[in-house]
Amino acid sequence: MLATLLAGSSDRAVRAAVRSAVPEWLSAAVRPMHSVGLHGGMAGTLFGLGLVAELHPPVSRLAQRVSGWLGERRFEEFDLISGAAGACLAGYEQAVWFDGDDTGMAHGAAGVLVVSPQPELVEWLLTRSFVDQRRQGWCYGIPGVAWALWTAGARAEAVRLVRILCQTFDPEANLYGRTADRLGICHGAAGVMLIADAFAREGVAGAGGLRDLMHAYLVERLDDLQALDETLLMGASGVLAALLTMAGANRRWLRCLGLR
Repeated sequence: MLATLLAGSSDRAVRAAVRSAVPEWLSAAVRPMHSVGLHGGMAGTLFGLGLVAELHPPVSRLAQRVSGWLGERRFEEFDLISGAAGACLAGYEQAVWFDGDDTGMAHGAAGVLVVSPQPELVEWLLTRSFVDQRRQGWCYGIPGVAWALWTAGARAEAVRLVRILCQTFDPEANLYGRTADRLGICHGAAGVMLIADAFAREGVAGAGGLRDLMHAYLVERLDDLQALDETLLMGASGVLAALLTMAGANRRWLRCLGLR
């Protein structure tokens, strides 16, 4: 992910690092896996190959191989992280369904809704409450649910939730736990920043202020990234990808989060 965002850097050392990182990722990732998910499985490999192919078109041939491996597996889960919804975001179309009572983007209804705007799922989400949850992030709470409602056409309801979020979000209260929980995309400031930015780009009032607040929060804590792992959702690579995107990097990778 970071390699594709840094490929256009004017720094020779950065470009050299990109050239060495991509073959290493290809040799490690392009293989059959038990997991089929977008985050941690073969659908994620397929998505990554699509990004890398923009830099090196012959890589697209490997996508056919990965699609073949995916065709030999069954999607037992419905969610964005490990199931059918995530596969659709990766470009591997699957029948999408929802089961359970999780409202969130990662493992629940919001993640299904960004792939399949089902009116009955919108109505179901609107009967649930997210305002009083302490955790407000990409994975669950107002941010992810509001974005899912927006993409499904329930824009008035989405704007109402965003306004509540912008008025009530408190980094000291809502960003808590381990460093990864406070900073990362899944639970933390990076994910809130990306969703706030998505709404700001759509012209939703107040969203830009929340985005800028989260950006400042992350920049003040850059030294803490060394304590994180290298994963996208909980790690330093995700935080850095989010910050690079705020600085104008290619936004195509955001699709793996249900964003744009």
